[in-house]
Amino acid sequence: MEPLNVTREDFPMSTASVAGMIPMEPKFDNYEIYYREDVVYVERADRKLHLQIIGPIDAKEKLPCIIYIPGSAYHEQNVKERIPQLSYLAQRGFVVAALEYRGSECAIFPAQTLDTKAGVHFMKEHAEEYNIHPENMFLMGDSSGAHTAMMAAFSYGVSELEEDGRRSSEPIVKGVIDLYGPTNFATMNDEPSSQDHRTPDSPEGCEIGGKAVLEHPELVKPTVIANYVQEDRKLPPILMFHGTNDELVPFGQGCELFAALQEAKKEAFFYQVLGAHHGGREFWTKEVLDIEEAFIRKLCQ
Repeated sequence: MEPLNVTREDFPMSTASVAGMIPMEPKFDNYEIYYREDVVYVERADRKLHLQIIGPIDAKEKLPCIIYIPGSAYHEQNVKERIPQLSYLAQRGFVVAALEYRGSECAIFPAQTLDTKAGVHFMKEHAEEYNIHPENMFLMGDSSGAHTAMMAAFSYGVSELEEDGRRSSEPIVKGVIDLYGPTNFATMNDEPSSQDHRTPDSPEGCEIGGKAVLEHPELVKPTVIANYVQEDRKLPPILMFHGTNDELVPFGQGCELFAALQEAKKEAFFYQVLGAHHGGREFWTKEVLDIEEAFIRKLCQ
């Protein structure tokens, strides 16, 4: 038989049959997912930075976009490590872009914040290509990535934290999701931790240029998330999750920021994940994903 010259949709149904087979009508109750690997979103000197983009195929409507910042103690990231977990969000009808930023061994604060803002700008510029609604942008991160996501979401209009062509007088995203992120470098060791956060070679010390954290309050101040929280300053809503047994980023970091958000009358939701350690699977359960989806859907209305 010669090959048929017809479209996929017009290809005829087979009439072949065999005893015992079980007919089944397909039910399309999820999305098929695509993956765009190593999409360049910005060039820094002689280096290209990439996004890993996953999203639903053949969605009928423009979709919300989540830009995800992976944790890495502010060092170079394994940006593809969370793609299996991020696919859970893509299957729920979101385009997800995992962002690579310059690690502190390459460029110190605020490089990571600037890279994240460049990633948001890129996805807005390419909204049509990736079938996203350019106004329904969200930032999400875990650990140091969550700190960077919050910095990018909250620091709009701060000249030192913006670049020409990407300056904004309004929040650049609709909302932000914080998974156990640091919020104040200076108080990281006020609670028990399995890591020192004060020395020049600590993650936080490296992020401010290889300096002792407590000896350089002028370098720490612009990294403190609560310093961008004021009652008369518009902020995107934030959804926070933190484990009570976090051995790397103390649980009190979330408490400290949430208290500041409440005092400033900002829209914030803080989930205390009982018994959870740093980066565990507790943060990718159906319950957590349901909460995240509801948070995003409400803000997109």
